[in-house]
Amino acid sequence: MDVRQLRCFVAVAEERHFGRAAARLHIAGPAVSQTIRSLEAELGLRLFERTNRRVELTDAGRLLLGEGQAVLERFDAARAAMDQLKSRQRSEVRVGAAAALPPPLVPALLARCARQAPGVHVIVTALRAGRDRALQQDVDIALVRGQACEPGVESIVVVREAVGVALPRGHRLARKRAIRAAALNGLPLVAFARPSDPQEYDRVFATLADAGLTEVRLAHESHPGAVEASLRLVAAGAGLSLKLRSEVDAFGSSAVVWRPLADAEIEAVISAVWRTSRPTPTVELVVSVLRELAAAGPGVALDR
Repeated sequence: MDVRQLRCFVAVAEERHFGRAAARLHIAGPAVSQTIRSLEAELGLRLFERTNRRVELTDAGRLLLGEGQAVLERFDAARAAMDQLKSRQRSEVRVGAAAALPPPLVPALLARCARQAPGVHVIVTALRAGRDRALQQDVDIALVRGQACEPGVESIVVVREAVGVALPRGHRLARKRAIRAAALNGLPLVAFARPSDPQEYDRVFATLADAGLTEVRLAHESHPGAVEASLRLVAAGAGLSLKLRSEVDAFGSSAVVWRPLADAEIEAVISAVWRTSRPTPTVELVVSVLRELAAAGPGVALDR
């Protein structure tokens, strides 16, 4: 006995008429009769007493009607729950975010999606690994550091922002409009540890070395996502730190100022990455918002 047979039986039992049951089920009358005969043969029981004028339930029919109605109610509830879940999943986009993204980026993305695609539920979650494994996680789009060029993947650069120096307001270098790399020689630096991201560490410090930084003195090593913690150390006078202006602005302390580097060009590049095999309409909507943010240029603003 399957759901189709059970639904046909319940329709006949409730209507007490094969023709009305057929109309209710939107199928031909002979198909209803054949289904009931097949069900009775399978069960080895008569479910209806048929006369020219009426259809009556047998004892077996009355028992099956009660059970069948309950089964169909549970089945329809389960089906509705699955349809609801499928609908919710279709409107859901999971965005994985790498550590230490420019602070305005994720709020700007969420604000624009809420405004331009109110039916899309964007969930932002922290990525657990580097760019090479970002899309192996349960995300539709990954916001990663650097540029991505991998098979089966599309990407756009969303943000490019210059790295400068965060320093205590009372520091002697704070009086300068821009800071030369050589001026950092021997000064205590608050920076992420090389083992946490060797490629990024070498890129940054090799550029500074080419510009004249020959004596690196790390006063504190932090993980790449500890932006606020490292800026608290700067505010306390424990050292200087290489930071984005947007990070210092978001920190919001008058005790910390930001200055650009005068002779070293270091950019933080943030890319959005997604699989070419999963361009659902909702993912494409979020990607279009990311393209708008990329077009807005450096210093993504919430009100843009």
